[in-house]
Amino acid sequence: MKELKVVYALIRNNEGKVLLVHNTDGGGWSLPGGKVEQGETLIEAVKREIMEETGLTATIGDIISINEGKSYQMSVHTLFIMFKATVEDYTTDIQMKDEVSELRWVTVEEADEKLIYYHHSLNTFLENKATYYDEGYVD
Repeated sequence: MKELKVVYALIRNNEGKVLLVHNTDGGGWSLPGGKVEQGETLIEAVKREIMEETGLTATIGDIISINEGKSYQMSVHTLFIMFKATVEDYTTDIQMKDEVSELRWVTVEEADEKLIYYHHSLNTFLENKATYYDEGYVD
């Protein structure tokens, strides 16, 4: 079974709204994020995905959720890692228009309705914290 890592960012603005992206692949609404490329750290991947999907430069904080799933049909085992992220400038600009059709700042309640993959409110994630540390290369 193939192993896959996917990173996402929970970004809130000054009004407490969270940023969602609408995916063109039929996946609906999600937090900004995507697949970790070979050789990338989790932080590098989530920063890249945020920039590609939203045009935002983000500072990445703690991990706030780790989910996993298996697809026997696709023979893949996926880890979904969600980070808390902050941005200085909230001006968005979709860079990957073939992947993302729309960006929207929404309340947590609206996000909870649109994000079908989570079984509880994003408010729960906002309270979570797990420190992430990249140990780099070890010889």
